[in-house]
Amino acid sequence: MENMSLKLPKEISHCTVVASVSGGKDSTAMILALRESGIEARHVFADTKWEAPETYEYIDTLRSKLGITIDVVCSDGMPEKVRKRAVFPARMQRWCTGELKINPLRKYHDAIEATGVETVSVMGIRADESVSRSKMSEVQDDDEWGGWVWRPLLKWSIEDTISIHHRHGIPLNPLYLRGHDRVGCYPCIFSRKSEIDLIAKHAPWRIDEIRELERETTATRAERNAVEPERYKYEHSTFFQTRDPREPHMGIDRIVEWAGTTRGGKQLPLLVEPPQGGCMRWGICEAPPEGTNP
Repeated sequence: MENMSLKLPKEISHCTVVASVSGGKDSTAMILALRESGIEARHVFADTKWEAPETYEYIDTLRSKLGITIDVVCSDGMPEKVRKRAVFPARMQRWCTGELKINPLRKYHDAIEATGVETVSVMGIRADESVSRSKMSEVQDDDEWGGWVWRPLLKWSIEDTISIHHRHGIPLNPLYLRGHDRVGCYPCIFSRKSEIDLIAKHAPWRIDEIRELERETTATRAERNAVEPERYKYEHSTFFQTRDPREPHMGIDRIVEWAGTTRGGKQLPLLVEPPQGGCMRWGICEAPPEGTNP
């Protein structure tokens, strides 16, 4: 892209710009593009308490290298909410997006607007990431969000994103160098096979944590079902759901075993493919590359 300079659209020229930071390449490119264009912004990171250590460190790197404040909003966090519910997020019950990200961010915007100014949520979303994103508007007064949304990088390419990192001397989140395609919950319930394998190899402590959460929540379900029969449809609580109707809830150890196999290795049912909605719609986590195998 020859001209990467951003211009605040007329519709939102009166708004306080609030940039949602995820630690991913596109949200970082957005921060740098706003900076290059002389557009003042506030920065906010929605902490799910389920991010990779490298992402937390990367957020600190951005603060240090760019000399900016990145506010943090959070709720109870993924582990605590899972324990209370005895339910992991799932395709049809994606409470993680609303409770861990959207609601805390909305409260942050509301607090600013309580001072008498309107805000615009700025998101690092690129159209070439998916068909659904290619249909999005650059500027939108979004009823679902509850205010203005601006997607200034919509027409950018991945090359544009990487270029602006280099131009400012800002490294990519080290997770990309490890082999991850996206940055967000570590892991996301819609993680692909390769992502699970990477986490199992480089962060086995997180697999241990998932195993323990599965054990705790399964025990909690049994206790609650004893008091209120059939409160939970499934006896076992597992982080991942599979496509196999015979065993939709498969424990983390079997999932990790499957993730470590090659195409010709032992085959287990593939994971449920990620939707394009949820946090991916809002640009507060990254969508998986379209056309890739989960």
